[in-house]
Amino acid sequence: MRRTWDALAAGETAVYVGDPAGGAEELASLFGRLGGDPRGGSCVEVGCGPGRMTRALAERFDEVVALDVSPAMLEQARANVSAPNVRFQLVSGERLDGIDDGIADTLVCYLVLQHLPGGRVVRSYLREFARVLASGGEAYVQIPVLRGFVGRSRRALRTPLVQLARRPDHHAAFRGYRLTRTELERALDDAGLRTTAEDDGPSAYRSCRDRFLRLARR
Repeated sequence: MRRTWDALAAGETAVYVGDPAGGAEELASLFGRLGGDPRGGSCVEVGCGPGRMTRALAERFDEVVALDVSPAMLEQARANVSAPNVRFQLVSGERLDGIDDGIADTLVCYLVLQHLPGGRVVRSYLREFARVLASGGEAYVQIPVLRGFVGRSRRALRTPLVQLARRPDHHAAFRGYRLTRTELERALDDAGLRTTAEDDGPSAYRSCRDRFLRLARR
């Protein structure tokens, strides 16, 4: 994951993480479609990339801890966001390393889970979300969900091919792995998370719908 995203950071990052000019609007849309307007306290941003949403988060929260697996992405984020209430931190990609239990009043994870290379890693992230959420804290999460027999068949066929890819934008750590709705519900339950609000919409991925979740610890 780190090698993939370091390599992608050397190119035009807007191609891979979205238009930087749209970050604040997309963040407001994520909160709004889930009936939330969180402000104050501490926020953990999972997968900050080059800081596309980080500045908008810094305007809402007292403290923002922005995490990424890529040192190159973090370097760009530090250059793009100078707010004094933001701390950038490198994580391994398997866990939210160095983040204490129960520190996040709000957690944001947008356009990130779709790039994780396997179902095991997605499930690990969800468990980590529950671990770092404070009592009464909430996570705002976007994730593409695989639909139907065709989608499951395509996943079964493409997974071994992606493992052989050489180009960074073809690697599993970029192409990602999609859970079905049943698999996602089971993963949330295993992580100790409950859904307090949800929405869905079109996805950039074939045989998928984007699912938007507002989550709290059970």
